[in-house]
Amino acid sequence: MKNLSNFVIKLRIVSLSLTVLGSITIGVGPLRAQSIPATSLPTAKEQLPSPPESLPKAEVKTPQTSSQSSVTETVRLGDERYGQADYQGAVEAYSQALQAYQLNAYALYNRANAYRQLKDYDSAIADYTASLKIAPDNRFAYLYRGIALYESKQLEAAVADFSQVIAQNPKHALAFQKRGESYLAQGNPSAAIQDLEKAASLYEDEEKFRKVSQVQKQLKRARAAKSKQ
Repeated sequence: MKNLSNFVIKLRIVSLSLTVLGSITIGVGPLRAQSIPATSLPTAKEQLPSPPESLPKAEVKTPQTSSQSSVTETVRLGDERYGQADYQGAVEAYSQALQAYQLNAYALYNRANAYRQLKDYDSAIADYTASLKIAPDNRFAYLYRGIALYESKQLEAAVADFSQVIAQNPKHALAFQKRGESYLAQGNPSAAIQDLEKAASLYEDEEKFRKVSQVQKQLKRARAAKSKQ
């Protein structure tokens, strides 16, 4: 009887233990590992060495700001004088800028334009050529060098420059017109007529009717020259 009582007591103790354990593993679900707080470990970025500091400004090798500013101001002065039709003054300003920086394609190109306005075609051609060595894609330099070449009777070279412009822009009316004039001066009215007709058509598309009228007069001369051949 005593043994039976002890057995019952032990059974109750086991039952109570199971009840308590069940409340932990079953009643609240299985326990999960806690995530590590974000601040507990350094991030990958924090673990990398920090980049070196940039060099002090004084150690960076750049052109002198005052020199750059001086060239820019002198070129701007040249532009202002050119806009006022003071072409000699423009030449002087661009020349001053080029003394400070000889590879300034813009100053070379605009000084060439000023020389061309002064009818100093040899100087203009030289400057256009120099600017094209620095900026070979400037089709306006080809165009205006072609005009200077035409005015100085270098017709074959002028045709080559106008052709270069047309190759870059097949709808450049002025290039066709000027090449047509050059062909006519060379004694090739057939080629001149072809270019001048193209120029007239392009000017019509652009609604530049004064230019159309001008080209029509040139066409009349070219057709008259052809009729005499």
